[in-house]
Amino acid sequence: MDGEGAAPGLNTMTMHKLQNILDSADETSRTAVFEDGSSLLVLPGSGRVLGLYAPDSSGNFFWTNPALESRRTASSFFKSEKWRNPGGDRTWLAPEIEIFIGDLSNPMGTYKVPVELDPGKWRIAAKKPCLLIENKTNIFLRNLRKNIRLEIVKEWKPAPNPLRNSGLKEIAYAGYEQETKLELATGNKTLATQHIGIWNLIQLPNPGRMIIPTYSKTEPRIIFGKIPRSKLNADRNLVNWTMDGEDGSAKISIKAGELTGRAGYLYRSCKNSATWNLVIRNFAVNPSGEYIDTPWNDLSDRGYAFQACSVTDGTVKFNELEYHVPAAAAVQGRNISCDRSQVWAFRGDSAKIAKVAELLLGICI
Repeated sequence: MDGEGAAPGLNTMTMHKLQNILDSADETSRTAVFEDGSSLLVLPGSGRVLGLYAPDSSGNFFWTNPALESRRTASSFFKSEKWRNPGGDRTWLAPEIEIFIGDLSNPMGTYKVPVELDPGKWRIAAKKPCLLIENKTNIFLRNLRKNIRLEIVKEWKPAPNPLRNSGLKEIAYAGYEQETKLELATGNKTLATQHIGIWNLIQLPNPGRMIIPTYSKTEPRIIFGKIPRSKLNADRNLVNWTMDGEDGSAKISIKAGELTGRAGYLYRSCKNSATWNLVIRNFAVNPSGEYIDTPWNDLSDRGYAFQACSVTDGTVKFNELEYHVPAAAAVQGRNISCDRSQVWAFRGDSAKIAKVAELLLGICI
């Protein structure tokens, strides 16, 4: 397990303390505790899972913005008129070039997160038996210069430990299943050929190691940034990216036909710690589906179902595990896209985490 660097430390703030800070900033949160003790801290107003906690451990498996570490900074953070990224597991939409980028000749300079999507206009639609939220809104397609009406529904359910019958003991586990549904309004002929896709991503502590099993040797496409070859390796059935934030922001994509449908992110709890964390996302891959997100400089190059992104914004650094869902189109009969994925998170010593990686990702780390 060499090569992951010296992590600044696991987010050790308890869920109760984080919720108190959110309350002090007048930011509504909800908790869900499943039968196995897995706990979720949800920001319904932002449509995301902010925290994932194992029953016998106080540490959040996800990255959260450092501004949420105190009442004072959290209050200022949520009052800001700029786009706010609290962290956690969120849902965006593809294609990125239509929804986020105003000018393809200057993608970074014209990148803007639409407030209609994030934080969005989410509301709690049901609390029991599982938490369900929905966002009914209009999204502006920036290059087509058209609005499209859509609805996103998200629901979180238990995801029992996939290794609960393996005999693996003395390891912390937390997990959940997320169902995401996207429905596009029909009847607008000007949008008859426009596809929109679900884009889910988890933000995780930096530094760490992204582990992507593949069916064959795969060279990921670099979307932006520079990644030294010593840190991005493609083996026969595996893509490894050591993500330490030292090279600035960067992003890779991998096509659907090459993916197994699982990816993991490995990181230490803190510098020189004997405790490791492995967060795995299990997601459906359909190479026959219409994956619409493309590189910014080649709009004809479709089919990418997985992405990983290293983000460096001043002193703030985190990494993202991302996947896409085959798109829906704004015409009758093809206007709904549904997705179901699982998040499995483990914490333990190096030998036990290595065993989890072997069993669930099919690799030796």
